[in-house]
Amino acid sequence: EENRNIPEKEKMDYQLLMDTAVLAGEIMLVAGAETYRVEDTIYRMLKTSGFERCDVFVVATGIMATLADWRVDTISITRRVGEKSTNLGNISDVNEISRKYCGGEITLKQAFHNLKRIQSKRYPIWLNYVCMILTAAFFTLLLGGGWAESCFASVNGLFIVFSQMINRKFKINGFVLNMAVSFLMSFTCQGFAKLPGITLDMELLIAGSIMALLPGVAITNAIRDTLQGDYMSGAARVIEAFVIAASLGVGVGAGLSFGGFVFGGEF
Repeated sequence: EENRNIPEKEKMDYQLLMDTAVLAGEIMLVAGAETYRVEDTIYRMLKTSGFERCDVFVVATGIMATLADWRVDTISITRRVGEKSTNLGNISDVNEISRKYCGGEITLKQAFHNLKRIQSKRYPIWLNYVCMILTAAFFTLLLGGGWAESCFASVNGLFIVFSQMINRKFKINGFVLNMAVSFLMSFTCQGFAKLPGITLDMELLIAGSIMALLPGVAITNAIRDTLQGDYMSGAARVIEAFVIAASLGVGVGAGLSFGGFVFGGEF
């Protein structure tokens, strides 16, 4: 057959192209990119092969891509994508590499190695923890709270830090973890309010404390995917956002009820 006359090195180049394109999509999906953006990036990179068929299907938890042409055997990859961590810098870097490769500014091997470096790049853990504490503190101020509420919100931010430390070691279910953290936050907020000489706005304190846990990226991506016509991924992200919001709501409600029983009074 004609495809047997293709040199082995050229076949390997096609496989490398597939690996590079899927790696780019995986990095973007893990970093919080919209599904349609991931599909578009992979498709543009695969089209440089000149194959008759370049099919890409991306959902919130996986990537499927296929290259098909009469010249070589069909190449297909399915990649499962698990835990995600928002990193807009990685999305921007992958877009830049993809544009340079498609524009002929860098070779396929250079693109692959550059993507590998991005994949291994992570923000320092300590920086993530500091930002979680600062997010709780400054969102409380942004919502209209005072410095007292902001300081106590930063203390509540420590619960998020501890939960992340525990999750890194034991891999606890996200629903249970968010519920436990929001429970502790709302419970301790009532304890803070009982301290002598301190007047706190409980609503602002609790709202600012849980702000770092809210599914803002999931909701935004759900809307953008839906508007792009990717209803499956849009619906999946809506459910993801609902589950996160529900876990926080259940935790806060349970914490307020338990705090009212322990400390007395209504909040």
